[in-house]
Amino acid sequence: MPAVSGELRPGAGATSMQPGDADSRHGDPDARPGAPGSRPPEGSDSRALDPYDSDGRVKETTTPRASLLSPDRPFKPDQLMRIDEALTLASRETGLLFSLYIGDLGESSRATAEAMFAKLAASHHAPVLLAISPGQRKLEIVTGGESARRLPNRIAGLAALAMRGSFSNGDLTGGIVTGLRQLADGAGPG
Repeated sequence: MPAVSGELRPGAGATSMQPGDADSRHGDPDARPGAPGSRPPEGSDSRALDPYDSDGRVKETTTPRASLLSPDRPFKPDQLMRIDEALTLASRETGLLFSLYIGDLGESSRATAEAMFAKLAASHHAPVLLAISPGQRKLEIVTGGESARRLPNRIAGLAALAMRGSFSNGDLTGGIVTGLRQLADGAGPG
């Protein structure tokens, strides 16, 4: 947290300091605001005031927090929990390995998704990949081997249709969760 400093003026109170910080100018622990037994100087206001404000109004002293959403973090923590739970439940209920990729899929989205799927298939006997590129407005559902037998194209197409409906309404998280549920229901218990 950045330190706030300024000069003390009679009747202006102190600038904002963290509890436990000693006054560095005097080394006196009782000179800090909020110290046990400390009192504000006579005639001063104990609230944090802007030392450069001539009319003595109380100013906001908090530091604004950065937004939780950014290009490299498009989901809020509760949205990530919903997606993680949907992936876990779909995999647990079906015995298939459901995986999700969200990002740029390049010029040939299907080829990129199939290359990712091949890596999954090398380590698991029944993967299902949902590859989504919101910026390109692309969605690929890739199955193979056992997952292709349990999830025919008709079921994958219906899941994709439901997902696109949510995506077009601006609900990326809801679309992913809906699609995973539909695919898991279509595959059945494993």
